[in-house]
Amino acid sequence: MREIVASELERIGDERLEMVTVTAVNVDASLERAEVFYSALSAEEDGRSEEVAEALEEVRWPIQKLVNKEVRARRTPQIQFRQDTVLTTALRIDEILRDMSDRGELIDTPDDVTIAQAASATATASDRGGSDADDAGVGAPSSDEDVTRE
Repeated sequence: MREIVASELERIGDERLEMVTVTAVNVDASLERAEVFYSALSAEEDGRSEEVAEALEEVRWPIQKLVNKEVRARRTPQIQFRQDTVLTTALRIDEILRDMSDRGELIDTPDDVTIAQAASATATASDRGGSDADDAGVGAPSSDEDVTRE
């Protein structure tokens, strides 16, 4: 489902959705709802998060129709778009830790990259109610099957 939604967003060609990445899809056990998590860092930086959310809502129904057609299941879930804040949170934590390090407020700390990776894994697990193993590769293009969590 993740690939279907991502491909369709790309095909639609709406300028407001140019830098939107589908990061994960959570489908409930009853197949009634699918939360499609997306990241739009450049839009956040430009203050266009609301614009992206509105654009996604406008294209939700055409994408829903495609999912209904492409997914072979007794029932297809209703798509709901949700902003994925994991990467934004990890970047903010990394920025805070770098600032503290630059001011000499951190003592005996691991490498900044390790801190950011740990923060990202922790935020990923807690934001979506899964474990960090569930989200390996979040944000990276993938040919894997849909990400499904209960």
